[in-house]
Amino acid sequence: MATKRREIARLLKQGFSQNEVCSALRCSKRDVSAMAKLLEEATLSDEALAGLSEADLRQLAKKSEERESDYIQPDWDHLAQEITRPGVTHKLLWHEYGNTSVPEGKKLYQYSRFSELLSTNAAISSATARIAHKPGRTVFVDWAGGTLAIKDRVTGREVTVYLFVACLPYSDYFYVEGFLDMTQRCWITGHIHAFEYFGGVPVVVTPDRCATAVDRTPIYTTKINEAYNDFIEYHGAAVLPARGAHPRDKSGVESAVGLCERWVVAPLRDEVFFSLGELNEVVSGINDRLNAQPFQVKEGSRESVFYSEEKPLLNPLPAERYEMFEWKKAKLSHDYHFQVDYMRYSADYRLIGQELSVRVSDTRVTAYHKGEPVATHKRLYGRKGQYETEEGHMPPNHRYANSSWSPERFSDWAASVGPKTKELIEALMASRPIIEQSFVACANILGLARKGRRDLLEAACGRIAETGLSAISYTRVKNTLEAVASIKRLADAEASCALEDVEDSAPDIGRTRDASYYRRGGRDAT
Repeated sequence: MATKRREIARLLKQGFSQNEVCSALRCSKRDVSAMAKLLEEATLSDEALAGLSEADLRQLAKKSEERESDYIQPDWDHLAQEITRPGVTHKLLWHEYGNTSVPEGKKLYQYSRFSELLSTNAAISSATARIAHKPGRTVFVDWAGGTLAIKDRVTGREVTVYLFVACLPYSDYFYVEGFLDMTQRCWITGHIHAFEYFGGVPVVVTPDRCATAVDRTPIYTTKINEAYNDFIEYHGAAVLPARGAHPRDKSGVESAVGLCERWVVAPLRDEVFFSLGELNEVVSGINDRLNAQPFQVKEGSRESVFYSEEKPLLNPLPAERYEMFEWKKAKLSHDYHFQVDYMRYSADYRLIGQELSVRVSDTRVTAYHKGEPVATHKRLYGRKGQYETEEGHMPPNHRYANSSWSPERFSDWAASVGPKTKELIEALMASRPIIEQSFVACANILGLARKGRRDLLEAACGRIAETGLSAISYTRVKNTLEAVASIKRLADAEASCALEDVEDSAPDIGRTRDASYYRRGGRDAT
């Protein structure tokens, strides 16, 4: 519940019913009802809600729960079933509830509050058989069952093309696009292109139970895929997955898939395409033509109904196109930087040693600690080991009270190895605009002295000093050390071979015998 309070509140404020929120977020009816009551009591505006942190919502919910805990809670699910039986009324159930023994410190609900709570739980428990689609509210998305193919010009090998379909069920206006696979990236890209084709975003997105939309858990405990849920939230919509084995839940997209297979897949089954762009250009033309085709039993077309009744009700597209991302884990090191793909980014020095969740997109790197963003940087590319540092993340006056690493410590550590090592480490620290940026490299370089390799490290630093103390890096020092070690091993081997007066203990084994050996009397017969 802790991670969903804000999302529950957001959907309730947008006008979703409690039943829809339960289905979308797969949370308990009790949690949704509690949040609805909290919003009603607190009378929070959209601006006030946006300004509340997760901790504030948790505190408000706790106070609300404490007030509810003063009352004896009946089995609301059981009462919701009882109220459907003939002759059973709210008044009768309240009288039966009133016969409950009351422990000390507890109270019973008055009839008005009891009836209100019973109605809420009964409404959540009830199911609606008929789905009445509202214009601009829902979009169904799915992969079509039929596939196409493109041919490699060189090898002649055919590559399968999968068709993504998105359909607005009110007007049956739909979008089709081909992709080379059904990965998360292609799934989300299909959504982005569909929303741009529609010129807006519906309130609800209903996918099938595919792996790119939901985590495949048992049928009654569906969990929305984290990456997909983030994408939908970015567009201000909500996900309501279709139930497994209930094709009527997504009848609109099933109809569009059937149309796609009859008028896209079947007509193009014998066509030869050499690129995905070429195929999608043809598919797009068929898509536009089918949307403009008049209905057979009613006036207008998918296109005319969409533009006249649905498009004005769609939510606007975000100002910036959504960027796909991946999550990584990183620990904030002593130099208050964390590493992602060999690049280092700063975060608040007070989080040194803490594990961060890092959201990595093509252009941004955002670090989170306990669900709250703590650092955002542009993503670095190119040479490994670059730094992106924000001044506000540094310790005050560069005091190192919060870190066991300091320039003095590294200088003393290097001096214990040798004067050349100390010279190199101090040059490395001086080469960085922010001295803390050199700490990780210093620690790694000095770590090469372990296991009796101090002399090798000192010799390697001496060789680097001869060529100039510039462009110092851990990799350069390590490679130089290995070269020094190889030279030392070769010199030791040559020295051992240069020993004089070596006695051959087996002169006859594996040797070529000269003619004297075969003379009568052997080698001594001369």
